[in-house]
Amino acid sequence: HTYDRETLKKVHTIECAHGNSSSSSSITDLSYTHIATGNSTSPMILSSGMNGTVKLFDLRCNGNANGSTNGIANANNRRPDGSAAAALEMVLPDGHGEALSVSVGYNGALAAVGGKKGNIHFFDLRSVSSNSNSGGTGSTTTSEATKPLGTYVDAHTEEVTRVRFQNVPASSSNVNGYGHGHGNGYETTSLLVSAGEDGLACIHDTSQPSEESALRSILNVQSPLRDVGFFGPSLEGLYCLTGSETMSVWHHDSAQRMCDYGDVNLRNMLSSQLSQVDTGNGIIGNGNNSGMDVNYLVGCHWDGTELNLVAGNNEGECAIFRVEANSISPKVVLRGGHKSCIRAFTAEMGGIITGGEDSRLCEWDLNSNPNGSMNSNHSSMQGVVSTNANSNVPSYSLSSQTTMPRAGGGRIRRQKNRKGHTPY
Repeated sequence: HTYDRETLKKVHTIECAHGNSSSSSSITDLSYTHIATGNSTSPMILSSGMNGTVKLFDLRCNGNANGSTNGIANANNRRPDGSAAAALEMVLPDGHGEALSVSVGYNGALAAVGGKKGNIHFFDLRSVSSNSNSGGTGSTTTSEATKPLGTYVDAHTEEVTRVRFQNVPASSSNVNGYGHGHGNGYETTSLLVSAGEDGLACIHDTSQPSEESALRSILNVQSPLRDVGFFGPSLEGLYCLTGSETMSVWHHDSAQRMCDYGDVNLRNMLSSQLSQVDTGNGIIGNGNNSGMDVNYLVGCHWDGTELNLVAGNNEGECAIFRVEANSISPKVVLRGGHKSCIRAFTAEMGGIITGGEDSRLCEWDLNSNPNGSMNSNHSSMQGVVSTNANSNVPSYSLSSQTTMPRAGGGRIRRQKNRKGHTPY
């Protein structure tokens, strides 16, 4: 489903995106982008699935074979088997299994896909412009599904759980760049980070002609990774979140680990900090002003000035922490919006939108309305108006509990006799 950012109303529903009328396949990752089609750009959703397919859906498509429903635009042009027809469909090579993650680079021209077999596949998205007609309802058939331009095969030995291109603010001469998880005003560089079950985070310069020359550094996190991302004034940092709910912060170009939050029980430490929150400040939404137990880490976000960590519990409460060189300090607690685990979020313009297992999307305003209240005008996408996010909470330093920053990898220079692989 897609929603209008201003009205919070549903705009599109894509049914059977990865599957058909008789069976379905889970969606593993989503990326929003704009792709040039003729003399204009089109809003697109790129999705990866457990069935080994990657599909690009044109959000200009309206209606389906049965017409629109309740005034909602449906990108549901169906195939005979009941699956949703896409503007472009890509299939991993035979035997490569599930497509676990996807990211769009080169401002909508290239898609990187993490696979189950430890490979990273690259697909050309520019061909969508020849498949989309002026009405925006073009779609491919199965025989038109594209194959990878190239594949990286040596960086990982197990599942590639996350791939992300580096996003930077768009220059004034290029305002059509859109990054993973971002709206207008972003473009991508050639740097790609990949993370895997083998505990490695690899930095690739995809502008290089071969995989060996593209591999710039390898960070050995020593625990299966589930999320990574760039941060910092020059995006020189890399945060890594593991499946065991630990976190580490790196300088990716030198492969130096700057801070490691895996040597302590991070969730207990964060819970301890929240028990010290000033009960008169820092609580957003409905609920009491008591502390909060942290059960899991949701993700991180770089807001342009600082790195923020989002953590949650099984009751649907959420807390945002500020991550610094050797300390983590709580900023704000969000409660009253969700009834179960929070699994995803996006943050922009002084607010945050969270998605949970309770099928709710909650929008939190971190800047306005000091009293805090729940807005239930939209049953499928509830808005939450918040208190001031500037809370008087103590900073809990890790400097006395952790070791000095230590190396965790380095630049890799390997001699190989195999043929190089490149997306171009």
